[in-house]
Parts: sequence; structure tokens; C-alpha cells
Amino acid sequence: MKTLYSKIYILSLCISILMISVSCSKDEAVTEDEAIEIAEVLTVADEILQIVNDHRLSIGENPLEINVLATDLANEHTEYMIAQNDISHDDFDQRSDRLIADENALRTGENVAYGQRSAQQVMEAWLNSPGHRRNIEGDFTHIGIGVIKNDAGVYYFTQIFLKKRSSGV
Repeated sequence: MKTLYSKIYILSLCISILMISVSCSKDEAVTEDEAIEIAEVLTVADEILQIVNDHRLSIGENPLEINVLATDLANEHTEYMIAQNDISHDDFDQRSDRLIADENALRTGENVAYGQRSAQQVMEAWLNSPGHRRNIEGDFTHIGIGVIKNDAGVYYFTQIFLKKRSSGV
């Protein structure tokens, strides 16, 4: 069911992007190539979510739900890494503090990567790294995923994990 919600979220995002491209002036319209690239990136992010959740289920953990703020922060950080031409966890404390304040998070974590060509490749790299694997398998309830290609066509990735307080706390 949660996978269905994430697919609905991604589909809604695609529709929104298409609506924006239709309502913009000719100079601001999204080209067909840009629309294809956006759809490709959204597909990679959806595949990452599916692989994360399949892995978590295989070890007896609950699947993670997409969090809009964490996704926004993951995308912002991914854009930052592209601008820096380097991967980093720069300013993670600020992203974490924002999730604690705005999403009532108890804990947060972050994985970054670049250069892998698919969701499968980046997930294999993260799962083969003890620190990244701890985040993927950790005591979290939600995730945000940022996937962006730089101008050379190289993917940069950010995963932000958070555990939300239950509504009864």
C-alpha cells in the first residue's frame, strides 16, 4: 500500500511538471528532452525506494514512507553537491535540525553517492558500505530521495532518513 502512495506521489509530481510546462510561456516551457529526463530521474528515485523497502522487508524491518520535506532537502543537497562538483554531508546538521523541528523527527541519517548509473548500482554500493547500510536498515520511518544528473549526465544521489515521533508521544 505504501508503494502505491509513493507511486501516486510521483505520478502527481509528473503531472504537476507537465501542467507547469503547458502553462508557462514558450521561453519557459519544459522541452520534451527535459520532460524525459525528469521522468527518468523520478523513475530512478522510485526504484531506489522500492529496493530500500524490499531490503528492509527481507530483514524484518518496516518499509519507509516518502517524506516531502526530506525529499526537498535531499534534492537541495544533491543540487549543492553538483554545484560543488563533490559529494559531501556539508550542512547535514541544518537539514537534520529542520526535520526535527518541522517533522517532529527523533533521529535522522543521510547517504550520498555519485557516478552510479542506476538505482540498482547505487543501492549495491550503499549496501556494501557498513555506514550506509546502517542507515538503510536503521530505526527510521521515513525517507527522502534526491536524484539529479549534472550537465555531463552523471547521477548524484542523496537519501535522508528520519524517524518520526508517533502521534501519541
